[in-house]
Amino acid sequence: MKPKVLRTYNSVWKVEKVLYGIQDIPLPIPVTYRQIGFFGTGVFLIWCLNHFPPLSILDLGLIEYIFLPGLFAWFFTKQLLDGKAPHRFFIRVVQYYLSPHYHNRYKEVSDVNKPYKYSSKVGYRQLSYQARSEADEH
Repeated sequence: MKPKVLRTYNSVWKVEKVLYGIQDIPLPIPVTYRQIGFFGTGVFLIWCLNHFPPLSILDLGLIEYIFLPGLFAWFFTKQLLDGKAPHRFFIRVVQYYLSPHYHNRYKEVSDVNKPYKYSSKVGYRQLSYQARSEADEH
């Protein structure tokens, strides 16, 4: 097991609760409560999608209710997208596309219709594209 790099001590005190068995029946692999929650959400999502015509035609019980929710739980608990948990990443993507996109230096602009005016003179260079008749020396 490779050592985990700790930038702060906050993650040291956040220990996930792990379920090793139910009653006296041990589970094949220990699962966290977060994994159980995502697995349950995956089962509920599959159950809801099975009530719509294109998906209700298929009847693949073991794949639908064990494999797909397990894959869903694995993806949302073990993978990172852009350094974030996938559900937090998707929430931020939706927030980005729903935001008005009127920002200047990461601050929201109050009046968009008012044009910006510079308070001082602005220098610029005008380019000329004239053909030279003689070759450069260098």
